[in-house]
Amino acid sequence: MNDLPIPRETAVPPLSPSQISAITQTVFIPAQIQPADLLFIFGTSITPKTMWQTVAAYFHERFFPQILVTGKTGIAYGETGRPLAHIMRDQLLIHGISASAILMQDQSTNTYEDVRFSLDKWPELASLTTITFLAKAHHSGRCWRTLRKFFPKTQLHALTYDAMYDGVAVARQNWYDHPISRGRVYGEYLRIQKYAAKGDIAP
Repeated sequence: MNDLPIPRETAVPPLSPSQISAITQTVFIPAQIQPADLLFIFGTSITPKTMWQTVAAYFHERFFPQILVTGKTGIAYGETGRPLAHIMRDQLLIHGISASAILMQDQSTNTYEDVRFSLDKWPELASLTTITFLAKAHHSGRCWRTLRKFFPKTQLHALTYDAMYDGVAVARQNWYDHPISRGRVYGEYLRIQKYAAKGDIAP
């Protein structure tokens, strides 16, 4: 594949049922919340408020003692000038999570950097035995593979939500039913292929 960016919503060729199933398995990681050493939150501008309530509930139920928010650029950064990690930290504080439990890495500009820059800042993270990560459902496959690249022996679990674009949810069960969700998922599938071939993420 070339080095041109893959559009967020890309053109999708006709796909057979078996191809749709294979793409679904590649792009979506089933949510499986488990007690973990850390909740790793990938940078994004569109986490729904209900998801922050869910994160707070799990934190107060002691599913994880620390939360790491990551990311600088994104839609919200363009609108406010504030790094995504700062905006997400504010949501955690609003929902009753103590500042002492929040780690913040606010320089990364993509998924790979979210993980790499966090490890550069806190090398001790490499010794964690379990990590739960929060991500959009259709981004979870790439997030899992990025974490696996840097944490080859750590147990990884996903906490996911269905992202909305123009009123269309990108969900595992019916992503192929609408052009918007179809384009979003297929774009993620192409990115996983591209970055795995480059060695940026786990195969």
